[in-house]
Amino acid sequence: MNIMQSAVVTFLILLAGAASSQVHQAPTRSVVHAQKTELGTAEFKKAIETGTYQLIDVRTPAEFASGHILGAVNIDWTAPDFERAFAAIKPDIPVLLYCHSGGRSEQALEHLVGLGYRAQHLEGGISAWRKAGYPIVN
Repeated sequence: MNIMQSAVVTFLILLAGAASSQVHQAPTRSVVHAQKTELGTAEFKKAIETGTYQLIDVRTPAEFASGHILGAVNIDWTAPDFERAFAAIKPDIPVLLYCHSGGRSEQALEHLVGLGYRAQHLEGGISAWRKAGYPIVN
């Protein structure tokens, strides 16, 4: 084997080793530590009870007035000024979101997570909460 062929073989071995190390590299965020973003009713209730969350109802004010989870703050996801209202949420305290059935709260969740917030939402919304027999206030 001449010097040129030897150099090519060495280069290919190094290239294969580099590609292999990239494939086996650990992800930057472990799946074990990834936060679950959608919580069932029992998990959501337990999270509220810890007292370490900001509880946000993203329904309209009329929906909120018809019954909401105790301690919730109403920020209407569909309002034109929702971004201003969401700016008042403290970024260092995790957020729990809910709506009627989970659609709007999932959108709000994606928005807040995109801004760097730690947020979770109630699967099935307040409809699932009511169905589970958990209390609401007017």
